[in-house]
Amino acid sequence: MKFTGERVIPGEGDADLLNEHRARYLFAQRFSAGKTVLDVACGAGYGTALLGEKAAAVFGVDLSAEAVSHARRHYGSPKVHFAQSDCLTLPFPARQFHLVAAFEIIEHLEDPKAFLSELHRVLHPAGLLALSTPNRLYYTEERNEVNPFHVREFSFAELEEILKPLFSHRAILFENHVAGLMVSGPGAEANFREHSADCILQAAEEAEEGKDSVAGSKERKQEREKAAHFFVALCSNRPLDPARPLLYLPSTGNVLREREVHIRLLTDHLTQARAAAEQAREHVEQVTAQMVHFQQQEQKLEQLLEERTQWAWSLQQEMEQARAALQKLHQEFEERTQWAWSLQQEMEQARAALQKLHQEFEERTAWALNLDKELEQRRAELRLLYGSLWYRIGKNLRLSPIPASDQKPPQAVKPDDS
Repeated sequence: MKFTGERVIPGEGDADLLNEHRARYLFAQRFSAGKTVLDVACGAGYGTALLGEKAAAVFGVDLSAEAVSHARRHYGSPKVHFAQSDCLTLPFPARQFHLVAAFEIIEHLEDPKAFLSELHRVLHPAGLLALSTPNRLYYTEERNEVNPFHVREFSFAELEEILKPLFSHRAILFENHVAGLMVSGPGAEANFREHSADCILQAAEEAEEGKDSVAGSKERKQEREKAAHFFVALCSNRPLDPARPLLYLPSTGNVLREREVHIRLLTDHLTQARAAAEQAREHVEQVTAQMVHFQQQEQKLEQLLEERTQWAWSLQQEMEQARAALQKLHQEFEERTQWAWSLQQEMEQARAALQKLHQEFEERTAWALNLDKELEQRRAELRLLYGSLWYRIGKNLRLSPIPASDQKPPQAVKPDDS
């Protein structure tokens, strides 16, 4: 089973993330001795196995078949059992478990009230519910971290409000990462485990808070509620015994060694930063020299730009003058074109009139030719008539009219010379 960010798997992912979860199971282990225990949303099963070290019997349930299969292979035993189940419909009779662990599951659910109601159903009346969830005010608002697997997160007051209707006795503790020093060894009494994460589950500090004023105590309590990384709620319908704080330091939690390593890393980073700063200084000097050169070039370019601007301005004026001259020529061209067009029309009209006159001349010429031909015919006819016998007889006898063309002109009378 691969780590996706939704379920913690030992050996995969961040060690601090695993230690956060192990600390909660070690805290709940205090209440599991000789009891029947239910681990809801058990995931890979490592926490169920921790509870099973002291419990009479422990059952781990998870919605994922892959997670349940992984848990059975790695952590199954005669008194540690795993089953696939929806946490809203647990396959167990009512009042069966004296301890129910529900770590980092309520924030994943659409209906947290139905989930709590189902846990209340399977919990013995004298049993204990250990439930954890991240603090919304710290993780989401202060750190601005949005977990894509979370549906709803809770503040201290919101968690108290949703637990109160089902459980008459509640204690909401704080789980925080802390830096610490430990004095221990083979001869020391094992008051805490030495395995996994820099975590602390803090119980209420009534004695210390009693030294403060009431207003100061309330203000400090609100600050702690807001700053807590996680909430671990102990819920029951019987009075709760005071919960002892758990300081959980793992072998990977040697704070001094980690800080020394961190200091060495910081020293290396500082050396690198100084070298980078020296390189940056040299680079700045080079850049400064380049900037001076660029400024000189910029001044030359500005002067050249000014000259080119003046040239462009004079060129623009010449263009305006050329444009005006071109417009005037265009206007003259339009006028000449109109004049040529009207002249062409007059030419066309004159050509049409000339053609009409030529046609009339042709017609008159043809008419004159026809008339001349007809006149010749009439003359031939007259000559024929004048030469006929009958006409001469009639003429001499004055029996027929004599055309003027056949009459002799009257002879002029000579004047008398006497």
